[in-house]
Amino acid sequence: MAKKRTATSLVSIFRIALLSGVFVGLIIWGAVRDWDRVFIFAGGAVAVVFVGLIILNCLAKPDEDVKPGKPRLK
Repeated sequence: MAKKRTATSLVSIFRIALLSGVFVGLIIWGAVRDWDRVFIFAGGAVAVVFVGLIILNCLAKPDEDVKPGKPRLK
């Protein structure tokens, strides 16, 4: 049986960062056709997205009083 992963695991965050780097790299490659700039911008996008999501993950406070089937707001 496959291991269940959450959206906040490091592997998931890294995959999202890599996907954003590929997306940015494709856009930059279509615009300038210069491999040096493509790698610089794609690497920068990976770093910014990865660090940003890690910071957001660390700042998120889990709600321990959540009961299944009950609304969170009154």
